[in-house]
Amino acid sequence: MAQSLPDDLKPIGNLSSPYNIVVPNYVERPLPSSWEGAYWKPTLSFNTLSFGTSGGRLRDADGITLGASAGYDFRYNDFIFGPTADLSYDFLYGDSSRIDGISGFKGHVDFDGSVGGRLGYLLWDRTLIYATGGYAFANLEVRNGSLGVSDTEMLSGWTAGGGIEYLWSDNNRLRFEYRRVEFSGESFDSLPAGHDEVDASMNKFSFGFVHRF
Repeated sequence: MAQSLPDDLKPIGNLSSPYNIVVPNYVERPLPSSWEGAYWKPTLSFNTLSFGTSGGRLRDADGITLGASAGYDFRYNDFIFGPTADLSYDFLYGDSSRIDGISGFKGHVDFDGSVGGRLGYLLWDRTLIYATGGYAFANLEVRNGSLGVSDTEMLSGWTAGGGIEYLWSDNNRLRFEYRRVEFSGESFDSLPAGHDEVDASMNKFSFGFVHRF
C-alpha cells in the first residue's frame, strides 16, 4: 500500500501523536520493538449467546458488549506470543421462554471474561495473524418471571479463536478477533426440577485499537 501512495502524501505517515492514531505510518518500516511489550485495548464486540438445558431451553440472545483487554507480547524472529486477559460488560438478554407450560423464564449474562495466551506469526512487517485461547468465565442470571425469583451462577469453561492485527503506527494497532466460548453446566434453583441445569456457549466478534506502552 505504501508504494501506491503519491510522494507528496507519504510524509503524512510521520505525524506525531495523537495524529498517528488516525493517520497510519506508511513510509518507514516499523521498529522491531513495535510488536513487543505491554498493551491494552478498549473493546467493542458483538456476541451471540446460546443456552442448553437438561430437558428444557432458555431463549438464545445476542447483542453488544463493551470491555477492555490487556496483555504482554514477546517476540522471537517473526513469532509473537504472550499472556492475555479481558473483561466485558454484556447487554445480552434472552427472550422469555416456556418450560412445562409455564412461561416467563429468561437468561441474562451481565459480564464475561477470560485469561489465556496467544501465539502469532508476522506475515509482513505490519500484519500479524494469531491464535488465542484460555480459561473463560461468565456471570449468568436466570429469572423465573412467574414466581418473581432469580438466581445467579458463575459459569466456567474454555475459549479459543484467532484474529488479525495491523500495525497502524509504532505504538498503535488495529485488531479484529473471533473467539468461541464453551461453558460447562450449572444448576439454577429458579428453574423447574429436571430442567435446572444450564450450559451456554458464545461467539464473540471484537474490533478495536490496541495501544502499546
